[in-house]
Formats: sequence, C-alpha cells, structure tokens
Amino acid sequence: MNYSLELNSRAFQAIKNGTKKIEGRVQNSYDKVDFKDLKKGDMITFENISTKEKMKVKIDEIRHYPNVKAMLEAEGTRNVLSTGGNIKQGIESYNKISEYKKNILKYGIYAIEIQSL
Repeated sequence: MNYSLELNSRAFQAIKNGTKKIEGRVQNSYDKVDFKDLKKGDMITFENISTKEKMKVKIDEIRHYPNVKAMLEAEGTRNVLSTGGNIKQGIESYNKISEYKKNILKYGIYAIEIQSL
C-alpha cells in the first residue's frame, strides 16, 4: 500500500538526510491515513508543504505508544525529533501540532520507522 503525508521542511530534510529515522503521527482530521492500518513494507510518499518536493520511503516497523514521552524514551529523541531537542521539548513540539494534544490522549501516538528509497 502507498500512503501520502505532508511534512514541514525541517522534518522533510531530516528524513532526506537520514538523521530522522522515525516519524511520529497521531490520528487527526486532516491526514487521510488511519495509522493503525500501516504495515511493515508499506510505502509513504512525503510531500514538503513548502517546496512541494516529494520523497518516497518504506516502512520498516510501526509501533504504538500511549503518549509522546513513552515514544521518545523508547525510540530516542535523535531518531524522532528533527529539532534535536530533549524529551520535554519534544512533548511541547508535538502538543503544538493541531489536534495532537487531545488526540494523543484518545488514540496514542505511532512511531513509524522509515527507510528512504
């Protein structure tokens, strides 16, 4: 299966450069993906929301966590955050994304381990 998701420029570049290996996502009203349906081997086409550049990646693994702190502790901030921040900064960053704060409480968060193609 091939899915399409948008990314900000910083996260897009970090994935493209290989420094960001895990994309954290939460169910929301604007992504057209039900993250619980993702499977190892599926493809994601990321689109940079600023430049419209596209990049295809393969899902190596997908893990579900009850909250951002649990995900960052298990996966490591250097693998998940494009900002290079610590766990506290990572939680604050995710909570700033539209709908994420309330939806994490309801749905948890998915750590999508990816590999650039």
